[in-house]
Amino acid sequence: MPRQSKMTDEERRAYSAKMRGDLEAVMDRAYDTMVVSEEFWAMVMRMAATLTDRSPVNSIAIAAQCPNATRVLSSGDWRKVGRYPAKGSTSLRIWTPIKRRSEDGQGATTADGESVVPGGTGTEEGRKVSGFKAGPVFDISQTDGDDYQPPAAAPLAAEVIRDVLATQYRDAYREDPEQSGGFDFSREAPDNAVRILLYGHAWRRVAEEDAPMPGQRAAEVASAAHVAALILGITPGPAVMPPLAGILTEDKKPPVHGSAVRAIETGRAIAYAVARFAESRREVATTG
Repeated sequence: MPRQSKMTDEERRAYSAKMRGDLEAVMDRAYDTMVVSEEFWAMVMRMAATLTDRSPVNSIAIAAQCPNATRVLSSGDWRKVGRYPAKGSTSLRIWTPIKRRSEDGQGATTADGESVVPGGTGTEEGRKVSGFKAGPVFDISQTDGDDYQPPAAAPLAAEVIRDVLATQYRDAYREDPEQSGGFDFSREAPDNAVRILLYGHAWRRVAEEDAPMPGQRAAEVASAAHVAALILGITPGPAVMPPLAGILTEDKKPPVHGSAVRAIETGRAIAYAVARFAESRREVATTG
């Protein structure tokens, strides 16, 4: 069989532009759907809780293309674990970084106008992320090869999660969650107490000025608690779609973009804080 010729630089640029345009169209459709379909909004929140290694924006992109995705990697990363894209499978598209050497040290933004590296410097081994392109990835359902079990943390008991959340609430906000909320967690099932506490933490983290539309803050708080519960292995409360249909702003992205990112990042942050706290307690108990 004759060897397939490589693309020229011009062909490569044209292909990259087409893939970017296709992904931008996917994002536009997703944002439009997220303000009219409670089901799709909840799907995005579930995806963000399942694919915690993917950014909120890429969680939206994947949900729009493969609603049942559970583990998404590039073809190269799949081959590292003995799997490969199945014959005839079509890749999903997500935003992937373009890295170049930096001279001025100035920050860059993603295709969606966010910081390049959340909480970071935007550099990696002397290279600067100068932007994002549409890159191909595959869900495990689109691959063949060796058996594969994704890495998973040891589950925490609901009682442990409840106690950690209550302790963190007291430490962070200088309030007792039972007294301030009128609850008696000893009378609540542990998982129900967890849902109440997750909502309380999310309410403290989502600022009203960031969610100014009537009902928007409550929706984002409920969705953040939903994401956190799923990550922690607790049956969640509802993920509530924010009331943003028809809202127009001068921003590049519609308001639902920021709303989804805020809910996802808040939920993840709450869940990660619980896991870190529980792990530190476990380490102290082991060494003590």
